[in-house]
Amino acid sequence: MPTEVEGSSPMTLPIAPPGTFLVVDDSALHHQMYRLIFSKGALAGSTVYHAMHGREGYALLAAHPELTVVLLDLNMPEMNGLEFLARRQAEKLHPHVPVVLVTTESTPEDEARGRAAGAWDYLRKPFQPADVERLVARLQSERAPAA
Repeated sequence: MPTEVEGSSPMTLPIAPPGTFLVVDDSALHHQMYRLIFSKGALAGSTVYHAMHGREGYALLAAHPELTVVLLDLNMPEMNGLEFLARRQAEKLHPHVPVVLVTTESTPEDEARGRAAGAWDYLRKPFQPADVERLVARLQSERAPAA
């Protein structure tokens, strides 16, 4: 079961986490899906922070330079995904933490706009748990030191 952190009030479970993730999405249903993804399989035992909008997510990113990856919705209230990325670039906040835009926007132009704003990758909704696992595995393999 993942360590869950809602907003800024943490609930810690006695586990050895394989990674630390930030989920920023305004959909409670998507947060439930992420809870399931991070409670089973290769990602079980992860620490997961949850934010319901971009401003809350940005504050959590600022507070947690140890994040493995940020899963960022594009369309949200208070600060959308592109605004989040623009602020992060302007402030040079934790540039080592990759951000994945997660959205239903699926045109090549949408993806190019997200990558130009600083997204490391782009994940289209709806997605399967295996898609998130593959994404994290690819990130870890790219970060692995050369042998």
